[in-house]
Amino acid sequence: MPAAARCGRISSAHIHEAPVWIVPCLEGGTPTRTSGSSIYPAVQNMLLAARALGLGATLTTLYLQFEKEAEAALGLPPGVHSYALLPIGYPMGRFGPVRRVALADVIYKDRWGQPYRDL
Repeated sequence: MPAAARCGRISSAHIHEAPVWIVPCLEGGTPTRTSGSSIYPAVQNMLLAARALGLGATLTTLYLQFEKEAEAALGLPPGVHSYALLPIGYPMGRFGPVRRVALADVIYKDRWGQPYRDL
């Protein structure tokens, strides 16, 4: 199993143990793939701030499989919808430097899979 899948499985099994959950919400409209897009830059800043403070955090939308039940459990009023869940807490295991893939492995020129060589 790839490392990302293992990490996701471990995170989802322990999400209830996180001492803090941040649930970004918007009022009005029907949730769509783009309607919450204004939230995600703020979410990214929260994730970076948590990391800088030595806290573990992740963005998940797995709970949206049970969106109505989750929003009811959170006590959200009608017309307010959640777009993510950020469990935040102290890491369980090793929490060292982040490894990054080479830009050449993730940047393409003109079309998918065509290497961008001007890096």
